[in-house]
Amino acid sequence: MMTLETVLRRAESRGRQMTGGTMRHSKAEAGVVALIVIVCVLFAQAGSLPQTIVAFTLVWLLMGQSWNIISGMTGPLALGQAAFFGTSDFLSIWLHTNIGMNTWLAILLGLLASAALAAVLGVASLMVPLILESLAEYGGFYSVLRPSYPSATFAQFWWPTPNAYVIIGAIAVLLVAVFTAWLANRRTGRFFLAIRENQRAAEATGVPTFRYKVYAFVISAVIAGFAGVLYGQLTYVFDPTSVFDPSISIQALVIALVGGAGTILGPAIGAIIIVPATELALTYLSQAPGLNGIAYAILLFAVAMWFPRGVYPTIAAKVSEARKRSRPAGLGNQPQSPIRKATNVSS
Repeated sequence: MMTLETVLRRAESRGRQMTGGTMRHSKAEAGVVALIVIVCVLFAQAGSLPQTIVAFTLVWLLMGQSWNIISGMTGPLALGQAAFFGTSDFLSIWLHTNIGMNTWLAILLGLLASAALAAVLGVASLMVPLILESLAEYGGFYSVLRPSYPSATFAQFWWPTPNAYVIIGAIAVLLVAVFTAWLANRRTGRFFLAIRENQRAAEATGVPTFRYKVYAFVISAVIAGFAGVLYGQLTYVFDPTSVFDPSISIQALVIALVGGAGTILGPAIGAIIIVPATELALTYLSQAPGLNGIAYAILLFAVAMWFPRGVYPTIAAKVSEARKRSRPAGLGNQPQSPIRKATNVSS
């Protein structure tokens, strides 16, 4: 009969195979994410356009991290992250604009609402964001503008340039990466992996799968919600047709898959590939209708062909294979002496 420890060991072994043996190095992956974030922040200082590109890259990186926790680590396919993204975006702006609530408190309530939505609905399907979009439109919540102030004000989470949101987004991405690395090495993270690999076996060995899936949903929703908050601050407006659009959920999925689902580093790699390429295509190919979409499709096709498991897992696996081939023949497989064998048997 399969035991809980057996299920957990198999899940961890499968996780290592998916990334070329790198799941043990979760702290190192978080360190690389920190390096990527630092480079992004430095690049943002080059001007207003780099600031905007980096700010939105970090927003989508957060969305990729959000999807990665629920689908990459735990298993259920999440296609409704836009529900949490849009809910927090809406409440963080509307509560401040229409009720006069402090922005920080409005953000907190927005994140709590996203967490509650996740706890009730679980993995929100593509229909949930569309339902929320219809409700927002029915309620007349079109183009709710974010108020502006004469100068930057920390008390109302408002700055006139994207650079402050770059810093905030960078800190958020780093915190999520560190948290994910910590989680992966704890019992909760091991339960997530066990659920992903074989939910029935996990249930049979005593893992409370329903409860831990709810944990994953809520964690994922809070991260997606904060990404929505930053998005609302950067775009100055809440538009239900934009933030509840299914493309929001698909973009989060694509970023995680391109970089490497189930890994800490994957969403960061996916975001720095997908988002700048998309922004540059919109900037320089917008004159020809549909050309930017074709360029995006070609990029995804190339990644799928050359990096079938995602950029990071594919490269990590190839590096691991190259190291094995470079070792001297027979190293690590040398036969033991009769004396050593006898000692092993007797022990």
